[in-house]
Amino acid sequence: MKRPVLIRQLLLVLIASTCVTCNLPRDAEGTLERARGARVRVGLVENEPWVKRVNGEPAGVEVELVRRFAAQLNATPEWFWGNEQEHMEALKRFELDLVVGGITESTPWQKDVGLTNSYFENQIKVGVPRSSPLLENLKGVRVAAKQGEAVAAYLEEEDAIPVRVDDPSQVNGPVAASEWQLEQWGFAVTDMELHTEKHVMIVPPGENGWLARLEQFLHEQRTQVKGMLQQQGATKQ
Repeated sequence: MKRPVLIRQLLLVLIASTCVTCNLPRDAEGTLERARGARVRVGLVENEPWVKRVNGEPAGVEVELVRRFAAQLNATPEWFWGNEQEHMEALKRFELDLVVGGITESTPWQKDVGLTNSYFENQIKVGVPRSSPLLENLKGVRVAAKQGEAVAAYLEEEDAIPVRVDDPSQVNGPVAASEWQLEQWGFAVTDMELHTEKHVMIVPPGENGWLARLEQFLHEQRTQVKGMLQQQGATKQ
């Protein structure tokens, strides 16, 4: 009687182990296993401060994050410069393992590739000099914004008067910019949020194990991103 019971117990353990394995994320093309101890093919879209060139070499917040991620896998990043469209086309065909460049979850490529969860929310807010009173509303208020960026349009949506300038950090008055920039420039940040950009990294479609491993890493790093951005801004200045 003991032998059949033992056999049944062993079968139950085997079935349970198999079910757990089935629930683990898998890669259609085996990206995670191939990258371990080897190389990670990374498409770079130049977009400061996330990705930039310094003396011809890749730099920026997301470049540093990729280097840290590759180090955890005992892998070496292999960099490929290009524009977003050509990188996404390569990613869809598994010619790249990862694309970075300040990309947000609103990317039009979201149906064709894999997106991580947002690892950083870039909030566009209004700041004022610390010697000035905080604003109660923006209607009719002149607010500086960097020209050539969408921030001025966000201000118009709030009935503010955007003043387009080359360097908002030097303005002695209300300024609209990323919260991390306003803090770095010494402005008092108001509660007036104009827009939020949710930043992600992009992987090939169907590479669920690779995606899960990258998301785990980004979750661990999320509290450091603001400081990394401010450090990049200080270096630029």
